[in-house]
Amino acid sequence: MKTPYLLATLALVVALPSLGRAQTARAYLSQSEVAVNRQFVLNVEVFGAQQVDGTPTLPDLGAFAIYLGSSTSSSMQVLNGQTSTSLTIQYRYQATEQGRFQIGPVTLTVGGQSLSTDPLTIQVVGAPPPSGPTGRSDQDDSAATEDLFITATASKQRVYVNEPVIIEYRIFTRVNVEGLNVTELPGTVGFWVEELPNPRRQTEQVMRNNVQYASSVIRRVALFATSAGPKTVDPLTLEAQVRVQRRRGGRRVDPFGNPFDSFFGRDLFGSRVAVIASSNTLEIDVAPLPATPPDSYTGLVGQLRVSTEIDRTEANTNDALTLRLEIAGNGNIRTLPEPELDIPTGFELYPPDITEHVEPTTDGVRGRKIFEYVIVPRTPGQMTIPPVEMAYLDSEQGTYIVAGSDPIVVTVSGEVPTEVGGSGGRVRGGIDLQRQDIRFIRIATPSFRVVGASLPRTFLFWTVLLTPLLAVAGAIAARRHRDRLTGDVAYARRRRASRVARQRLTRAEALRSPEQHREFHNEVGRAMQGFLGDKLNVAEAGLIHDEVRASLAARHVGSVVVDAYLSCLQDCDRERFAPTEPNVAAMQDMLTRAGRAMTDLDQGLS
Repeated sequence: MKTPYLLATLALVVALPSLGRAQTARAYLSQSEVAVNRQFVLNVEVFGAQQVDGTPTLPDLGAFAIYLGSSTSSSMQVLNGQTSTSLTIQYRYQATEQGRFQIGPVTLTVGGQSLSTDPLTIQVVGAPPPSGPTGRSDQDDSAATEDLFITATASKQRVYVNEPVIIEYRIFTRVNVEGLNVTELPGTVGFWVEELPNPRRQTEQVMRNNVQYASSVIRRVALFATSAGPKTVDPLTLEAQVRVQRRRGGRRVDPFGNPFDSFFGRDLFGSRVAVIASSNTLEIDVAPLPATPPDSYTGLVGQLRVSTEIDRTEANTNDALTLRLEIAGNGNIRTLPEPELDIPTGFELYPPDITEHVEPTTDGVRGRKIFEYVIVPRTPGQMTIPPVEMAYLDSEQGTYIVAGSDPIVVTVSGEVPTEVGGSGGRVRGGIDLQRQDIRFIRIATPSFRVVGASLPRTFLFWTVLLTPLLAVAGAIAARRHRDRLTGDVAYARRRRASRVARQRLTRAEALRSPEQHREFHNEVGRAMQGFLGDKLNVAEAGLIHDEVRASLAARHVGSVVVDAYLSCLQDCDRERFAPTEPNVAAMQDMLTRAGRAMTDLDQGLS
């Protein structure tokens, strides 16, 4: 009889150290002084909890900084029988304006209790702290502005309305870049946008201002201005994960090596930091279209070719003919309107089926639009379908040019109908289907049941009886599972790891083409890094191969499995930033290797 009381007393003694301890929160900055265009971190630390209710409410820092992203970490500590837990949320910002600014309190809810932090003050200066000869502070492991930057160049500075201008974004770096993530795309107000594929070439070594950089194109886009006047192309902003070398005694351990070395090995003395870079702003002068355009002007600036063909040039009255009109060229093909056809009297015209084939290339946008009409001759004779004319603006000459097709002569034989059904040449909205007025009777065999059967012997009786019990049991199991998902971060991440990885590999398989070579390997790398981070309950952005190898070895995962997994990750990084010639077979092999590596790692961790 004393056993239950003993167990209750023991549970109370174990729980006493953590009872009565209220949750508290504080905020602090990674540094109280930061230079313009450099990063700082707003840390929110919660004591006595490992999760918060909902999303914390942050102060508005838009007057002097832009938000970049966030990350969380939790810890548990046992000291002298006392158990303490804490949760830290890090919010990363980039300073944009110089001055002294007040950061208001952060409000959050923990366990139903509302908490608020004290306000903070930050000083944004106009230049980075004093630096050494490499352009970096001796206490700062970040990359200097001249070590990594982005340029935006335009193919033309003056264009007509709807004339394409090609914008190329290129990265220049002297440091080891391990990952790129676009955080802010330029606004597209006033432009029609077409994404262009990157040229198939590897990273180049170029000289700029007598300094050697590794350079690569990261984005190409065609912009079509929709109105005249000066236009501004805003900067593109990205976050780069950079491996920088640490210092000892105020000097670098090693000078800069070959950029992108981290694809082939880790620097034992390096640290990984996030660097924000933005491109320059571009000014585009958009000229209005020349006066007095032709009546057949389509609005396109570029080049056009118009052709027509018909499936038969000889037919009987009331036969259906197919007239195919193809418009091909370069420019903003998607916005081409349907042309107006001058069909002679005696033909009946139906609305067309429209298909388009637009091909963004490295030099711009080209493609074609196809209109397929059904025309029905109603009267006999020899009739001519006149040419189809469409005008466009040649930007090189600054003049309008009319492109036209050849006329088509159709010979129609047969008798003149007594009723044509209206004037020839009219357009119909479609062919009406005949009314379906026949309704079939039910011919299936009906089901029968035995009259006077015992109710407990029926399947329906036991279904109705057991369903509530099964529903209650299922609800209890679901509630326990949900409580564990919300209370145990590591368990939740492990549960979702395989599902998230499969979704990312599915997206990668959809990108398996030579034109999307880099996007494919980027998605495969994200799937493998996310799977590893979820399984180990660590931030995937900070994974270091040596630490991963040690952590997996401690979990008794075989070295062969670990080497295969890390080798696959390194191959993904190499193909993203130092790609070889795109090969669909190699991309399929990469998908197979990644799936096998994650399966083997999952079995090893189990």
